Amino acid sequence: MKINKDPLNDALRLLKTRLRSEWELRYRLKEKGYSDEEIQKVIDTLKSKNFIDDKRFAYLYAYDSLTLKKKGPIKIRYELHNLKVDGWNIEEGLKKALEEVDIKPIIENILKKSEPKKFREVLYRHGFEYDSIAKEAIEKITNERGDEEWN
Repeated sequence: MKINKDPLNDALRLLKTRLRSEWELRYRLKEKGYSDEEIQKVIDTLKSKNFIDDKRFAYLYAYDSLTLKKKGPIKIRYELHNLKVDGWNIEEGLKKALEEVDIKPIIENILKKSEPKKFREVLYRHGFEYDSIAKEAIEKITNERGDEEWN
């Protein structure tokens, strides 16, 4: 057990590696043995300094998940929900990220490695819907491949 426990330093150490949701930070501090009062004081301090902001967290999580991890909106929404981010913040963050990111090339990249008969399954597994954007991506890939059985 630590002799000099400092919940603020532990919270800052956690935030140093990546942004976290308020719930996630509370959970991690609770795991370290801090009381609810200590945790609330740290949360209030970090919120006042804009180190914790679930709306910004949701946007950055969605943006990184789309661009770096190639996850679709369904999967991102699910993961943010599991991190206890408020539904409104999830929708706002996802909406903003989707306005900035063109998902068609992401879908095309994911599908290029797949068999045509598994396109829908692959889309769903990555968290994308089978919508007009996905249909356009599928059409482009099948035309590029030039194989009649895939058109």
